[in-house]
Amino acid sequence: MNRTRIRLIASSLLVALGLAATGCKSSESTPPAAGGQPAARPVDFDVPTTPQAADKAFPPGDRTPQRLGAVAVRDKRLVAVGYDESFNVSRPLILSSDDGGATWVRRSLDRDSVERSSTFEGAIAVAAGAAGFVVAGSSVDGPVLWHSPDGVDWKRQPTDRKTFPITDEISAITVTTQGFAMVGSSDNRAGDNPNHLVYWHSRDGAVWKRDAGPTIGMKPAAAGSVSATGIVAQGNTIVVSGNLSTPADSEQTDRLQFWYSSDGGRSFLRSTVRGEIATASRVYNNVLATAGGKFVALAQGAGFDDDSWDGVVLEGGTSGSSWRVVAEPWVLGSNYQDSPGTLVRAGNDWVATSQVTTGTQDVIVAAGPSWKQLADHTDTGSQGGRGNQYVAGSVAVDGDAVMVGSTDRSGTSEPAVWRYHGGKVVAMTLPEEASEGRASATVTHLVAAGKDLVAVGEISGAPTGWTRTSSGWQASTLPGRKSGVDLTLTAAAATADGRVVAVGEKQLPIGQRAALWIRAKDGRWIEIDSPTFGVQAKSAFGGPSPSALAIGPRGWVVVGHRHDGDGHDDAWAVYSSDGKSWSAARGDRSLPPVANSDSRRTRRTPWQNLRGPDGGSAEMTTVIAQGTGFVAGGDVNDGSGRAAVWLSPDGVSWPSLVRLPNPSGVDSATVRSFARIGSTLVAVGDISRFDGDPEGGWASWTSTDGGRTWRTGRPAVSARAFAGDLVSVPGGIVGLGNTGRLNTLDAAAWFSRDGRTWRALALPADRSKGAGRQGFTSAILRDGKLLATAFDIPPSGGGCYVLELDLPK
Repeated sequence: MNRTRIRLIASSLLVALGLAATGCKSSESTPPAAGGQPAARPVDFDVPTTPQAADKAFPPGDRTPQRLGAVAVRDKRLVAVGYDESFNVSRPLILSSDDGGATWVRRSLDRDSVERSSTFEGAIAVAAGAAGFVVAGSSVDGPVLWHSPDGVDWKRQPTDRKTFPITDEISAITVTTQGFAMVGSSDNRAGDNPNHLVYWHSRDGAVWKRDAGPTIGMKPAAAGSVSATGIVAQGNTIVVSGNLSTPADSEQTDRLQFWYSSDGGRSFLRSTVRGEIATASRVYNNVLATAGGKFVALAQGAGFDDDSWDGVVLEGGTSGSSWRVVAEPWVLGSNYQDSPGTLVRAGNDWVATSQVTTGTQDVIVAAGPSWKQLADHTDTGSQGGRGNQYVAGSVAVDGDAVMVGSTDRSGTSEPAVWRYHGGKVVAMTLPEEASEGRASATVTHLVAAGKDLVAVGEISGAPTGWTRTSSGWQASTLPGRKSGVDLTLTAAAATADGRVVAVGEKQLPIGQRAALWIRAKDGRWIEIDSPTFGVQAKSAFGGPSPSALAIGPRGWVVVGHRHDGDGHDDAWAVYSSDGKSWSAARGDRSLPPVANSDSRRTRRTPWQNLRGPDGGSAEMTTVIAQGTGFVAGGDVNDGSGRAAVWLSPDGVSWPSLVRLPNPSGVDSATVRSFARIGSTLVAVGDISRFDGDPEGGWASWTSTDGGRTWRTGRPAVSARAFAGDLVSVPGGIVGLGNTGRLNTLDAAAWFSRDGRTWRALALPADRSKGAGRQGFTSAILRDGKLLATAFDIPPSGGGCYVLELDLPK
């Protein structure tokens, strides 16, 4: 049965702006474009072809992540599916085996399917029936389906957006007596929390009918965010599992949900959950299975101690109408975080897997004929120890269990398959083509450091800096990567003495820390750490996430937000006078501890104007030096929909919070970037016309008094546009970004003389528009030209590059 699916990387306009591809060789200058457009002279970025010194402790693999998330069998043929992200394009990864999982072959889509694919698609679930194999997945445009009559030849199904709108998300698929059935969730508008379930059914896996869950009886027990986790069928009985998250006194209460149908899916009733687990908070359905006439579920339940989660077994009888806990196997629990992964009946044994989070993510395989007889059969050589290992799907084959997932021991996530046979788990060997690809890259910021031009970004998840040389751009991996630690890079700035500072996030197995690097004048990158970069959260799952930094005459400031691990997001900032010693920022008024709370464990910021409201959030997304102080921008999600600006006289104290006015017709806004035109401070940011607006847009504001008061400008584009960076140029300011839908973006740039009225700039057409995604990420003024970092990603892949543009007149 499928585990909670391997989610695709969340896509948004901001993320799409940064997604770029590289690995291209340096190109010659492009001749002037027709029609009087500025000349494009792109120089592509390079990807290192050999591991560097910074990677020795944690080798980079091939820098192309591939994962398996589900597996199904028909007759003797196994099909395992997942996703393959290579050269900044994601495609479904499909493998098949005809010998019980001992050997595998990679399968490909036909040419027409590839041409109709978007740039980011991946498989979530698979089922095998009389009509063949059906794979369900997701993309930035909504759900995607693939079909094969035999598991060898695969086609992407035409997508009817009335049946599979962008607001829908498929969670699981199963075979029924009538054909196939899928369950998922939907939002009223794209971007909302899921508020109802969706049920799809098909006889042949090609033509589908969609039913809103509530109309056929799949209603949650209370109002809140509801999601689906599994679906199984036995005869005419179909059972769906899910989770319900409801706000209660500013805390999140999560509870298990089950629904069952006795008429083949025409109608459903909500099942009863009995016992203490029915009212316990923070329990989650993970796995649903059926065997021996019974419905069975694994849930992530209350832990053996106060600080852990452990797996528990529930049974729903032969109808799935009533559920209760029947076992808490010791092998599925520990003093660490245990999350059930898969469950299947293989011959006489139940085979259950669980993820255990310690220093890394490890797999536990428990097997036995009954819950009391479950014993640990983990292959510690391949499922524990160095790196992270995941089991995401399993299926019974000839009395054995075949498990699929991934491992990142090479430094990059790669597909993995294991087989349970005769009480022993053995890792299967996959063909080399299952994990081959070309590295993906993102270039997000370009800065001038003395005489050097330095770009920063990532190569397949590894923070990277590029230095301009006479032959192109030379890449250097930033230090800090190691087993169990993922790094991201979000912003960079140059110091007056020629150094470069970059910030990002260090994602640990539990929680996260801020990360900061400094590039010295000799080009060498070093990592800087501080206690203020630590978790500092109520639970081990929180921590700070930096978004931006600024360097002023009196010091350095890093801003972002911090999750306390208990459902609260607060604005966060740290300050340093020299880049070495850092201290936490202060807000306006310190709030007293909550009565009867454990103040020792409560690690929310005490400052009133930095706190997110109950049920909301506060985040600083950008910052700029202002005189001897700083101005930070972002939003406080308190229901007003107005963007926010914080003012600091010194970078340490942030006493002032200013709310910006919304432009006419705008429901909500957030500040994304700052720049100046003379003494006027200009801000641009994202806008939405209604909650969950899928088209979005951007707006501008101006302030002539240092950020204390603001006026709105005229939107440059009413919808489907994003401006992520501002550059001051002689006579005005240039905004950089893109326009269009998420998967069909075109690069765009706008110019304004006053920060209030904008006009679009003409761009060379060879790489700025067309199929796929194109856009600008940053720019600097250099030798009378505008140097912009840009990307282009057609369906077959693309590159990131620097484009030299004439200044607007």
